[in-house]
Amino acid sequence: MKKNLSFSILILSVVSCVCHQTKFGTRTEIFDKKDSLKSLARIKEIKNLDYSDFKAGKFDNGKVVVNYRLLKPKNLNQNKKYPLVVVFHGSGAVGTNNTSQMGVLSKMWLLPENQDHYQAYVLSPQFPVRSSNYHLDETRNVPVSESNEHLDLVLKSVDSLVINENIDLDRIYVMGFSMGGATTSNAISKRPDLFAAAINVAGISQFDKMNQLTKLPIWIVHGSQDTDNFPQSNFKFYDEMKYKGRVFLWEYKDKYHNNILSAELVDKIPEWLFRQNR
Repeated sequence: MKKNLSFSILILSVVSCVCHQTKFGTRTEIFDKKDSLKSLARIKEIKNLDYSDFKAGKFDNGKVVVNYRLLKPKNLNQNKKYPLVVVFHGSGAVGTNNTSQMGVLSKMWLLPENQDHYQAYVLSPQFPVRSSNYHLDETRNVPVSESNEHLDLVLKSVDSLVINENIDLDRIYVMGFSMGGATTSNAISKRPDLFAAAINVAGISQFDKMNQLTKLPIWIVHGSQDTDNFPQSNFKFYDEMKYKGRVFLWEYKDKYHNNILSAELVDKIPEWLFRQNR
């Protein structure tokens, strides 16, 4: 009995460590061979949420057009400023229907507990073409990402949103999955002055503006078994930034590309983001 109790305490200790390892400069290896039924149910719940509170709109500069959906804070107080969370989608959501981009990272903000405790504007643009493309960095021998004029339009439009809505300039956050993770890296490289924190989930990093990102909190999440976006690019970014920047890495040792969004991760995101200020 004593041996079993000690083993249980050890397991609880490891889980606790994994759940709270968000210290800058750290790389946490997470072994999670199979999501629990509770975790899978949590993700299914988020996927099934009605997103009608995200109102449809369009950014248009006369040359390019980007559709978007915008969620406003619950019971918005006109005398209060709120964070803005910008969410970039993966390549599977490219299009113009203004619905396909509404994945887990967008819908999670509709959860009642997030609506109550983490009130924010949430912007979910849908790119009509790939928002980020990849090429090989021959010096680093890893893929790197680069964006296009559609991201430029979204970033300029965020500036307009800040003027027209009750958005806190010091709490603008950006995150994305897959191509959206790469677009997140592109966005902070283009506008390091704009964001208070960034989360790159299974994306491909941009490397040419790293010296401008040393003060920005960056959370990288990647699965070791990812064969869609191989993790070496994000791992390399972490290695080059861990001593000079504010970056940390969660490496899911047993996850691949499309199962990286676990309930543990989704539940941790709002808590971590809302602790960051520009």
